[in-house]
Amino acid sequence: MTTPTPTPPSNPTAPAAEPSAGTAPGGPTTGTKVMAIMFCFVCAALAAIIAFSIARHLAAEPLVSIGWAAGTFAGSFYMVQNILEKFGQL
Repeated sequence: MTTPTPTPPSNPTAPAAEPSAGTAPGGPTTGTKVMAIMFCFVCAALAAIIAFSIARHLAAEPLVSIGWAAGTFAGSFYMVQNILEKFGQL
């Protein structure tokens, strides 16, 4: 008595495509990440303009006003970025 040899299935299934290296399954897409960074930039620019205007209104020198605006820009950018990371957008 001989054992029959197993036959391969007639229609083998292809292996599932792997997700891209940059995103986890169900995570944000590249477009969402770009829009989130643009949102950070716009919020930070608006905050910097407001800080510059308030500093000039309070009779600060132009260079001091630019310093306040730069500090506000950096702080606002990273604050909004951290908030978006907590919401899973980055």
